[in-house]
Amino acid sequence: MASRSIEVDAELLAKARDAMTPAASVEDAEVVERALRLYVGRRALETAQSMSELTEDEAMRIAYDELHAMRRERRSAA
Repeated sequence: MASRSIEVDAELLAKARDAMTPAASVEDAEVVERALRLYVGRRALETAQSMSELTEDEAMRIAYDELHAMRRERRSAA
């Protein structure tokens, strides 16, 4: 991975670190990387949701149906 230098507001970085894990002792670069990954992941989810034609209730029903199917499969495999 390419290494670059950026300036990040110290207070913002401290808030991100506290939100991530208050007792975490990770490098500043990892805090920034985790925050970016979270942001990008959320944006991708929002984009996918905006393209869906399902209502919220339909989406929840499908999600629960899949969850229950996965649990049945897991129980039958045991």
